Amino acid sequence: MENSRLNPRLRIAMVVARLASWIVRGLRIGEGAALPGRVLLRIYPDAMKDLSQSLPTVLISGTNAKTTTTALCKEALSGSFGIVSNVTGANMEEGVAFSLISRESWTESKSLGVFEVDEAYLAVIGTRLDTKIIALLNLSRDQLDRVSETRMTSSKWRAFLGANPKIKVVANCDDPLVVYAAQGSSEVLWVSAGLNFRQDARSCPICGGEIEFSDSGWMCGCGFTRPTPDVTIEGRIVVVAGTAIGVELQLPGQCNVANAAIALGIAYLLDVDLHSAARRMSRLAEVAGRYKRVSVDGHSVRLLLSKNPAGWLEVFDMVGDDPSVVVGINSRIADGRDPSWLWDVPFESLKGKEVIAAGERAWDLSVRLHYADVAHRVIKDPLGAIQACHGDAITFVGNYTSFQDLRKALDGSETPILNSVRRLGEWIVR
Repeated sequence: MENSRLNPRLRIAMVVARLASWIVRGLRIGEGAALPGRVLLRIYPDAMKDLSQSLPTVLISGTNAKTTTTALCKEALSGSFGIVSNVTGANMEEGVAFSLISRESWTESKSLGVFEVDEAYLAVIGTRLDTKIIALLNLSRDQLDRVSETRMTSSKWRAFLGANPKIKVVANCDDPLVVYAAQGSSEVLWVSAGLNFRQDARSCPICGGEIEFSDSGWMCGCGFTRPTPDVTIEGRIVVVAGTAIGVELQLPGQCNVANAAIALGIAYLLDVDLHSAARRMSRLAEVAGRYKRVSVDGHSVRLLLSKNPAGWLEVFDMVGDDPSVVVGINSRIADGRDPSWLWDVPFESLKGKEVIAAGERAWDLSVRLHYADVAHRVIKDPLGAIQACHGDAITFVGNYTSFQDLRKALDGSETPILNSVRRLGEWIVR
Protein backbone atom coordinates (compact mmCIF):
# COMPACT_ATOMS: atom_id res chain seq x y z
CA MET A 1 0.00 0.00 0.00
CA GLU A 2 1.36 3.42 -0.90
CA ASN A 3 0.97 6.43 1.38
CA SER A 4 -0.62 8.40 -1.49
CA ARG A 5 -3.59 6.00 -1.39
CA LEU A 6 -4.27 6.49 2.30
CA ASN A 7 -7.20 8.45 3.66
CA PRO A 8 -5.99 12.02 4.46
CA ARG A 9 -7.30 11.72 8.00
CA LEU A 10 -5.35 8.48 8.41
CA ARG A 11 -2.17 10.16 7.18
CA ILE A 12 -2.66 12.91 9.78
CA ALA A 13 -3.25 10.28 12.46
CA MET A 14 -0.03 8.52 11.47
CA VAL A 15 1.98 11.74 11.76
CA VAL A 16 0.54 12.53 15.19
CA ALA A 17 1.14 8.95 16.37
CA ARG A 18 4.77 9.04 15.24
CA LEU A 19 5.23 12.33 17.11
CA ALA A 20 3.71 10.76 20.23
CA SER A 21 6.09 7.81 19.88
CA TRP A 22 9.07 10.13 19.62
CA ILE A 23 7.99 11.93 22.81
CA VAL A 24 7.37 8.70 24.73
CA ARG A 25 10.74 7.25 23.74
CA GLY A 26 12.50 10.56 24.40
CA LEU A 27 11.10 10.72 27.93
CA ARG A 28 11.72 6.97 28.35
CA ILE A 29 8.24 6.34 29.75
CA GLY A 30 7.67 3.37 27.44
CA GLU A 31 8.67 1.59 24.25
CA GLY A 32 6.84 4.12 22.11
CA ALA A 33 4.09 1.90 20.69
CA ALA A 34 1.09 1.50 23.02
CA LEU A 35 0.29 5.16 23.75
CA PRO A 36 1.02 6.32 20.15
CA GLY A 37 -1.18 3.47 18.91
CA ARG A 38 -3.95 4.65 21.18
CA VAL A 39 -3.60 8.14 19.68
CA LEU A 40 -3.71 6.66 16.18
CA LEU A 41 -6.92 4.74 16.88
CA ARG A 42 -8.54 7.68 18.63
CA ILE A 43 -8.05 9.88 15.56
CA TYR A 44 -8.77 7.14 13.01
CA PRO A 45 -10.56 4.11 14.53
CA ASP A 46 -10.29 2.01 11.35
CA ALA A 47 -6.50 2.43 11.15
CA MET A 48 -5.74 -1.23 11.80
CA LYS A 49 -8.10 -2.44 9.10
CA ASP A 50 -7.02 0.11 6.49
CA LEU A 51 -3.28 -0.24 7.11
CA SER A 52 -3.38 -4.03 6.93
CA GLN A 53 -5.02 -4.30 3.51
CA SER A 54 -3.27 -6.90 1.34
CA LEU A 55 -1.22 -8.04 4.32
CA PRO A 56 -1.77 -11.73 5.16
CA THR A 57 -1.18 -12.16 8.86
CA VAL A 58 -0.03 -14.72 11.43
CA LEU A 59 -1.15 -14.17 15.03
CA ILE A 60 0.55 -15.77 18.03
CA SER A 61 -1.27 -15.87 21.37
CA GLY A 62 -1.13 -17.53 24.75
CA THR A 63 -0.37 -16.75 28.36
CA ASN A 64 3.39 -17.26 28.06
CA ALA A 65 6.11 -17.18 25.38
CA LYS A 66 4.27 -14.90 22.93
CA THR A 67 7.15 -12.46 22.50
CA THR A 68 9.83 -15.14 22.15
CA THR A 69 7.80 -17.32 19.77
CA THR A 70 6.95 -14.26 17.65
CA ALA A 71 10.64 -13.33 17.47
CA LEU A 72 11.57 -16.90 16.47
CA CYS A 73 8.80 -16.97 13.88
CA LYS A 74 9.92 -13.64 12.47
CA GLU A 75 13.45 -15.02 12.04
CA ALA A 76 12.22 -18.31 10.58
CA LEU A 77 10.13 -16.60 7.92
CA SER A 78 12.39 -13.64 7.14
CA GLY A 79 14.06 -15.44 4.22
CA SER A 80 10.74 -15.80 2.41
CA PHE A 81 8.73 -12.72 3.40
CA GLY A 82 9.08 -9.07 4.27
CA ILE A 83 7.99 -9.27 7.90
CA VAL A 84 5.84 -6.65 9.64
CA SER A 85 5.77 -7.27 13.40
CA ASN A 86 5.17 -5.67 16.79
CA VAL A 87 8.80 -5.99 17.82
CA THR A 88 8.30 -3.94 21.01
CA GLY A 89 5.92 -6.56 22.41
CA ALA A 90 2.94 -4.17 22.55
CA ASN A 91 0.32 -6.83 21.88
CA MET A 92 -3.06 -5.17 22.29
CA GLU A 93 -5.00 -3.22 19.64
CA GLU A 94 -2.96 -0.05 19.94
CA GLY A 95 0.39 -1.85 19.74
CA VAL A 96 -0.54 -3.80 16.63
CA ALA A 97 -2.03 -0.71 15.00
CA PHE A 98 1.12 1.34 15.58
CA SER A 99 3.36 -1.43 14.28
CA LEU A 100 1.47 -1.25 10.99
CA ILE A 101 2.44 2.39 10.44
CA SER A 102 6.03 1.58 11.29
CA ARG A 103 6.40 -1.09 8.62
CA GLU A 104 9.38 -0.62 6.35
CA SER A 105 8.25 -3.03 3.66
CA TRP A 106 5.39 -1.15 2.02
CA THR A 107 6.69 -2.09 -1.43
CA GLU A 108 7.36 -5.76 -0.62
CA SER A 109 5.27 -8.00 -2.88
CA LYS A 110 5.50 -10.83 -0.31
CA SER A 111 4.86 -9.04 2.96
CA LEU A 112 3.57 -10.96 5.96
CA GLY A 113 2.32 -9.72 9.30
CA VAL A 114 3.57 -11.67 12.34
CA PHE A 115 2.04 -10.30 15.52
CA GLU A 116 1.92 -11.45 19.10
CA VAL A 117 -1.54 -10.82 20.53
CA ASP A 118 -2.72 -10.61 24.11
CA GLU A 119 -4.95 -13.59 24.78
CA ALA A 120 -7.90 -11.36 25.71
CA TYR A 121 -7.70 -9.48 22.39
CA LEU A 122 -7.27 -12.36 19.95
CA ALA A 123 -10.81 -12.26 18.57
CA VAL A 124 -10.89 -8.47 18.27
CA ILE A 125 -7.56 -8.20 16.46
CA GLY A 126 -8.06 -11.38 14.45
CA THR A 127 -11.28 -9.97 13.02
CA ARG A 128 -9.71 -6.68 11.95
CA LEU A 129 -6.69 -8.18 10.16
CA ASP A 130 -6.42 -10.54 7.20
CA THR A 131 -5.65 -13.43 9.53
CA LYS A 132 -4.45 -16.61 7.80
CA ILE A 133 -2.82 -18.54 10.67
CA ILE A 134 -3.19 -18.41 14.45
CA ALA A 135 -0.76 -20.12 16.84
CA LEU A 136 -2.16 -21.01 20.27
CA LEU A 137 0.60 -21.64 22.81
CA ASN A 138 -0.84 -22.20 26.30
CA LEU A 139 -3.36 -20.93 28.84
CA SER A 140 -2.77 -20.47 32.56
CA ARG A 141 -3.68 -18.02 35.29
CA ASP A 142 -2.22 -14.55 34.80
CA GLN A 143 -3.41 -11.07 35.77
CA LEU A 144 -6.89 -12.22 36.79
CA ASP A 145 -7.65 -8.59 37.69
CA ARG A 146 -7.55 -7.87 33.94
CA VAL A 147 -7.76 -11.10 31.93
CA SER A 148 -10.67 -13.56 32.02
CA GLU A 149 -10.41 -16.87 33.84
CA THR A 150 -8.63 -19.39 31.61
CA ARG A 151 -11.76 -21.39 30.72
CA MET A 152 -13.57 -18.28 29.61
CA THR A 153 -10.63 -17.30 27.42
CA SER A 154 -10.53 -20.80 25.91
CA SER A 155 -14.25 -20.63 25.14
CA LYS A 156 -13.87 -17.22 23.49
CA TRP A 157 -11.04 -18.53 21.33
CA ARG A 158 -13.14 -21.54 20.32
CA ALA A 159 -16.11 -19.36 19.36
CA PHE A 160 -13.92 -17.04 17.28
CA LEU A 161 -12.28 -19.91 15.40
CA GLY A 162 -15.65 -21.56 14.81
CA ALA A 163 -16.90 -18.34 13.23
CA ASN A 164 -13.78 -18.06 11.04
CA PRO A 165 -13.26 -21.54 9.53
CA LYS A 166 -10.74 -20.39 6.91
CA ILE A 167 -8.14 -19.55 9.55
CA LYS A 168 -5.55 -22.31 9.98
CA VAL A 169 -4.39 -23.08 13.50
CA VAL A 170 -1.10 -24.26 14.99
CA ALA A 171 -1.86 -25.44 18.52
CA ASN A 172 -0.15 -27.02 21.51
CA CYS A 173 -1.84 -30.41 21.87
CA ASP A 174 -0.40 -30.92 25.38
CA ASP A 175 -2.61 -28.19 26.87
CA PRO A 176 -6.27 -29.30 27.22
CA LEU A 177 -7.56 -25.72 27.27
CA VAL A 178 -5.72 -24.94 24.04
CA VAL A 179 -7.05 -28.15 22.44
CA TYR A 180 -10.61 -27.26 23.41
CA ALA A 181 -10.19 -23.83 21.81
CA ALA A 182 -8.45 -25.10 18.68
CA GLN A 183 -11.14 -27.70 18.02
CA GLY A 184 -13.33 -24.82 16.95
CA SER A 185 -11.18 -24.71 13.79
CA SER A 186 -11.54 -26.96 10.79
CA GLU A 187 -7.77 -27.17 10.13
CA VAL A 188 -5.30 -27.65 12.99
CA LEU A 189 -1.62 -28.57 13.02
CA TRP A 190 -0.99 -30.12 16.44
CA VAL A 191 2.37 -29.48 18.12
CA SER A 192 3.53 -31.38 21.19
CA ALA A 193 5.01 -28.31 22.89
CA GLY A 194 4.67 -29.54 26.48
CA LEU A 195 2.80 -28.36 29.57
CA ASN A 196 4.72 -28.20 32.84
CA PHE A 197 2.16 -26.18 34.82
CA ARG A 198 -1.00 -28.30 34.91
CA GLN A 199 -2.95 -26.79 37.78
CA ASP A 200 -5.25 -24.85 35.44
CA ALA A 201 -5.84 -27.86 33.16
CA ARG A 202 -6.94 -30.48 35.68
CA SER A 203 -10.66 -30.41 34.93
CA CYS A 204 -12.26 -31.07 31.56
CA PRO A 205 -13.60 -27.97 29.75
CA ILE A 206 -16.36 -30.13 28.27
CA CYS A 207 -17.77 -32.15 31.17
CA GLY A 208 -15.97 -30.80 34.25
CA GLY A 209 -14.48 -34.20 35.06
CA GLU A 210 -10.87 -34.78 36.06
CA ILE A 211 -8.29 -34.98 33.28
CA GLU A 212 -5.73 -37.74 33.77
CA PHE A 213 -2.19 -36.93 32.67
CA SER A 214 0.39 -39.59 31.78
CA ASP A 215 3.71 -39.80 29.97
CA SER A 216 1.86 -40.49 26.73
CA GLY A 217 -0.60 -37.62 26.98
CA TRP A 218 -3.89 -36.85 28.73
CA MET A 219 -7.54 -37.81 28.57
CA CYS A 220 -10.91 -37.42 30.27
CA GLY A 221 -13.48 -40.13 30.83
CA CYS A 222 -15.95 -38.27 28.59
CA GLY A 223 -13.73 -38.96 25.55
CA PHE A 224 -11.97 -35.59 25.40
CA THR A 225 -8.35 -36.61 24.77
CA ARG A 226 -5.01 -35.36 23.52
CA PRO A 227 -4.85 -35.27 19.70
CA THR A 228 -2.08 -37.10 17.88
CA PRO A 229 0.68 -34.52 17.29
CA ASP A 230 1.84 -33.58 13.80
CA VAL A 231 4.97 -31.94 15.24
CA THR A 232 7.03 -33.60 17.97
CA ILE A 233 10.25 -32.81 19.84
CA GLU A 234 13.08 -35.24 20.57
CA GLY A 235 15.76 -33.34 22.46
CA ARG A 236 17.04 -30.78 19.97
CA ILE A 237 15.29 -32.41 17.02
CA VAL A 238 11.88 -31.18 15.89
CA VAL A 239 9.96 -33.59 13.66
CA VAL A 240 7.46 -31.81 11.41
CA ALA A 241 5.10 -34.10 9.48
CA GLY A 242 7.79 -36.78 9.39
CA THR A 243 10.72 -34.48 8.56
CA ALA A 244 13.44 -34.21 11.25
CA ILE A 245 14.86 -30.70 11.73
CA GLY A 246 17.89 -29.99 13.92
CA VAL A 247 17.28 -26.97 16.15
CA GLU A 248 20.38 -25.35 17.66
CA LEU A 249 19.34 -22.21 19.48
CA GLN A 250 21.32 -19.58 21.32
CA LEU A 251 18.28 -19.01 23.54
CA PRO A 252 18.48 -21.14 26.70
CA GLY A 253 16.04 -23.77 27.97
CA GLN A 254 14.08 -26.63 26.48
CA CYS A 255 11.02 -24.40 26.48
CA ASN A 256 12.56 -22.39 23.66
CA VAL A 257 12.96 -25.53 21.58
CA ALA A 258 9.20 -25.92 22.03
CA ASN A 259 8.70 -22.30 20.95
CA ALA A 260 10.83 -23.01 17.89
CA ALA A 261 8.65 -26.05 17.13
CA ILE A 262 5.60 -23.77 17.01
CA ALA A 263 7.48 -21.44 14.64
CA LEU A 264 8.43 -24.39 12.41
CA GLY A 265 4.80 -25.47 12.36
CA ILE A 266 3.85 -22.04 11.05
CA ALA A 267 6.67 -22.19 8.49
CA TYR A 268 5.39 -25.59 7.34
CA LEU A 269 1.91 -24.21 6.68
CA LEU A 270 3.46 -21.38 4.67
CA ASP A 271 5.60 -23.77 2.57
CA VAL A 272 8.86 -22.30 3.89
CA ASP A 273 11.96 -24.51 3.77
CA LEU A 274 12.19 -25.86 7.32
CA HIS A 275 15.96 -26.39 7.43
CA SER A 276 16.50 -22.79 6.32
CA ALA A 277 13.98 -21.61 8.90
CA ALA A 278 15.83 -23.47 11.67
CA ARG A 279 19.16 -21.94 10.64
CA ARG A 280 17.68 -18.47 10.77
CA MET A 281 16.24 -19.05 14.24
CA SER A 282 19.69 -20.05 15.50
CA ARG A 283 20.85 -16.46 14.96
CA LEU A 284 18.53 -15.11 17.66
CA ALA A 285 20.50 -14.44 20.86
CA GLU A 286 18.04 -12.30 22.82
CA VAL A 287 14.46 -11.10 22.67
CA ALA A 288 13.76 -7.54 23.81
CA GLY A 289 16.59 -7.84 26.34
CA ARG A 290 15.51 -11.26 27.63
CA TYR A 291 18.03 -14.11 27.91
CA LYS A 292 21.06 -11.86 27.31
CA ARG A 293 24.05 -11.75 29.63
CA VAL A 294 25.40 -8.39 30.75
CA SER A 295 28.36 -7.41 32.90
CA VAL A 296 27.59 -5.52 36.12
CA ASP A 297 30.53 -4.60 38.37
CA GLY A 298 32.38 -7.75 37.40
CA HIS A 299 29.30 -9.99 37.67
CA SER A 300 27.97 -11.90 34.66
CA VAL A 301 24.19 -11.42 34.82
CA ARG A 302 21.61 -13.27 32.75
CA LEU A 303 18.36 -11.33 32.38
CA LEU A 304 15.12 -13.32 32.43
CA LEU A 305 11.48 -12.28 32.54
CA SER A 306 8.75 -14.28 34.25
CA LYS A 307 5.32 -13.04 35.27
CA ASN A 308 3.28 -16.01 36.48
CA PRO A 309 3.62 -19.53 37.95
CA ALA A 310 3.76 -21.31 34.59
CA GLY A 311 6.55 -19.04 33.38
CA TRP A 312 8.52 -19.63 36.56
CA LEU A 313 8.60 -23.37 35.98
CA GLU A 314 10.47 -22.70 32.72
CA VAL A 315 12.79 -20.21 34.43
CA PHE A 316 14.04 -22.81 36.91
CA ASP A 317 15.35 -24.76 33.91
CA MET A 318 17.38 -21.72 32.82
CA VAL A 319 18.90 -20.69 36.15
CA GLY A 320 21.26 -23.61 35.88
CA ASP A 321 24.46 -23.43 37.92
CA ASP A 322 24.39 -19.69 38.59
CA PRO A 323 25.04 -19.46 42.37
CA SER A 324 23.12 -16.19 42.83
CA VAL A 325 19.53 -15.28 41.92
CA VAL A 326 17.86 -11.88 42.20
CA VAL A 327 14.06 -11.85 41.90
CA GLY A 328 12.36 -8.53 41.15
CA ILE A 329 8.60 -8.20 41.68
CA ASN A 330 6.43 -5.13 41.03
CA SER A 331 2.62 -4.90 40.88
CA ARG A 332 1.88 -2.09 38.47
CA ILE A 333 -0.85 -2.22 35.83
CA ALA A 334 1.31 -4.09 33.33
CA ASP A 335 2.18 -6.70 35.98
CA GLY A 336 -1.26 -7.17 37.50
CA ARG A 337 -2.11 -5.58 40.82
CA ASP A 338 -2.45 -8.85 42.76
CA PRO A 339 0.86 -10.59 43.60
CA SER A 340 -0.80 -13.58 45.30
CA TRP A 341 0.35 -15.76 42.37
CA LEU A 342 3.72 -15.89 44.13
CA TRP A 343 2.26 -18.63 46.34
CA ASP A 344 1.78 -20.88 43.30
CA VAL A 345 5.48 -20.75 42.38
CA PRO A 346 7.66 -23.57 43.80
CA PHE A 347 10.45 -21.30 45.00
CA GLU A 348 11.77 -24.26 46.99
CA SER A 349 13.83 -24.96 43.86
CA LEU A 350 16.07 -22.01 44.79
CA LYS A 351 17.30 -23.59 48.04
CA GLY A 352 21.07 -23.58 48.28
CA LYS A 353 21.52 -20.48 46.13
CA GLU A 354 22.17 -16.92 47.21
CA VAL A 355 18.74 -15.29 46.77
CA ILE A 356 17.83 -11.60 47.01
CA ALA A 357 14.24 -10.32 46.89
CA ALA A 358 13.92 -7.02 45.03
CA GLY A 359 11.31 -4.72 43.51
CA GLU A 360 8.37 -2.79 44.90
CA ARG A 361 6.78 -5.97 46.31
CA ALA A 362 10.04 -7.37 47.68
CA TRP A 363 8.55 -7.92 51.13
CA ASP A 364 5.60 -9.90 49.72
CA LEU A 365 8.17 -12.05 47.93
CA SER A 366 10.19 -12.30 51.13
CA VAL A 367 7.22 -13.79 52.98
CA ARG A 368 6.78 -16.38 50.24
CA LEU A 369 10.49 -17.25 50.29
CA HIS A 370 10.37 -17.57 54.07
CA TYR A 371 7.62 -20.18 53.86
CA ALA A 372 9.52 -21.95 51.09
CA ASP A 373 12.44 -22.17 53.55
CA VAL A 374 14.71 -20.27 51.14
CA ALA A 375 17.40 -18.19 52.86
CA HIS A 376 17.42 -14.70 51.34
CA ARG A 377 18.01 -11.00 51.77
CA VAL A 378 15.79 -8.07 50.81
CA ILE A 379 17.24 -5.21 48.73
CA LYS A 380 14.42 -3.41 46.94
CA ASP A 381 16.54 -1.79 44.22
CA PRO A 382 17.17 -4.48 41.56
CA LEU A 383 20.49 -3.02 40.44
CA GLY A 384 21.63 -2.62 44.05
CA ALA A 385 20.63 -6.23 44.69
CA ILE A 386 22.78 -7.43 41.79
CA GLN A 387 25.72 -5.35 42.99
CA ALA A 388 25.36 -6.89 46.46
CA CYS A 389 25.59 -10.48 45.22
CA HIS A 390 28.65 -12.52 46.10
CA GLY A 391 28.55 -14.88 43.13
CA ASP A 392 30.29 -14.14 39.83
CA ALA A 393 27.38 -15.55 37.81
CA ILE A 394 23.92 -14.18 38.59
CA THR A 395 20.45 -14.75 37.19
CA PHE A 396 18.03 -11.85 37.46
CA VAL A 397 14.36 -12.78 37.08
CA GLY A 398 11.83 -9.98 37.04
CA ASN A 399 8.20 -9.59 36.17
CA TYR A 400 7.41 -7.10 33.42
CA THR A 401 7.98 -3.64 34.92
CA SER A 402 10.72 -4.83 37.26
CA PHE A 403 12.58 -6.23 34.25
CA GLN A 404 12.13 -2.96 32.34
CA ASP A 405 13.26 -0.91 35.36
CA LEU A 406 16.50 -2.88 35.52
CA ARG A 407 17.13 -2.47 31.79
CA LYS A 408 16.77 1.30 32.16
CA ALA A 409 19.05 1.32 35.19
CA LEU A 410 21.69 -0.66 33.30
CA ASP A 411 21.75 1.76 30.36
CA GLY A 412 21.80 4.77 32.68
CA SER A 413 18.49 6.17 31.45
CA GLU A 414 16.57 6.01 34.76
CA THR A 415 17.27 9.28 36.58
CA PRO A 416 15.07 10.48 39.48
CA ILE A 417 13.46 13.11 37.24
CA LEU A 418 12.78 10.68 34.42
CA ASN A 419 11.46 8.16 36.93
CA SER A 420 8.94 10.74 38.15
CA VAL A 421 7.97 11.62 34.58
CA ARG A 422 7.60 7.92 33.74
CA ARG A 423 5.33 7.26 36.72
CA LEU A 424 3.24 10.34 35.82
CA GLY A 425 2.99 9.03 32.25
CA GLU A 426 1.86 5.62 33.51
CA TRP A 427 -0.80 7.30 35.64
CA ILE A 428 -2.07 9.32 32.66
CA VAL A 429 -2.18 6.22 30.44
CA ARG A 430 -4.11 4.40 33.16
